[in-house]
Amino acid sequence: MKKKILILVSVFIISCSTYDKDEIKNDQSLYDDNLYKDYELFDLANQHIESGLLDLALIELDKIEVLYPSSAFAKKSILLTAYINFLKKDYEKTRALAEMYKNHYPGSKDIVYANYLEAMSYYVVMKKTDYSQRSSEIALEKFNFILNAYPNSKYEIDIITKIRLINDNLASNKLKIAKYYIERKNTNGSLLYLNEIFNNHSSSFSIEETLFLMSKIYYSIEEYELAKKYSSILAYNFPNSKWYEKSYNIINNLEEIRDDKNWFEKLNPIEIIKQEKKINSNNIQIQTIE
Repeated sequence: MKKKILILVSVFIISCSTYDKDEIKNDQSLYDDNLYKDYELFDLANQHIESGLLDLALIELDKIEVLYPSSAFAKKSILLTAYINFLKKDYEKTRALAEMYKNHYPGSKDIVYANYLEAMSYYVVMKKTDYSQRSSEIALEKFNFILNAYPNSKYEIDIITKIRLINDNLASNKLKIAKYYIERKNTNGSLLYLNEIFNNHSSSFSIEETLFLMSKIYYSIEEYELAKKYSSILAYNFPNSKWYEKSYNIINNLEEIRDDKNWFEKLNPIEIIKQEKKINSNNIQIQTIE
């Protein structure tokens, strides 16, 4: 009953035009008159988050840090505060709080969540035009660190899904740059990015077109063995791909592959494991701490 009354009072306070959130937070009576234990305040903060009352949630978490600084919930409140700032799209503050937590509580069981939050703060901006691909690269680095440092964590499936999307995003961007160089007849520039996709993003959705372009470019500069190499990889892995058909049409005048449907087997092509289906590129779902 007390919790319900406090929620109603809090909603009333936040709706009053005479007070803003800073004035509420600076009201000393909120701390002096507090009747709730640390875990109750933490639970109330989560209820506010579910209701979308993020500023009220921050106030409850601040009470925990002020009134119960040695509590286990005081540590958790740091991460929940970071999560709220993530929801408010204040990614710099999210990273600062996550970093502070890692520095102060390196042995905590929740340290994996601090790393997860930090990685997510880079992941969510990778599609925005005002951010460079550096955000994607940092997110990928941090997600891979979590998988290696904290195997079998409850975030593993979510992280693996996001890593696949990051790889696809990076590959797509590099393919665009490679095409830009191709249009300007800059062979070295285009091959630099195409090789980057082949070596580091072979499971992406861009790999088929990448292999075709590599075969085409190498054939055009009379590097026939390399042209056959990448065509063979394309043929072996994606025999029904339109990009393989295009590739075959380019190199089919080489004597040794005429009328030989299995010509690529002689070259012992590399097997590529490609993503089975496209992941929703707008997936920015984030898990919260319990």
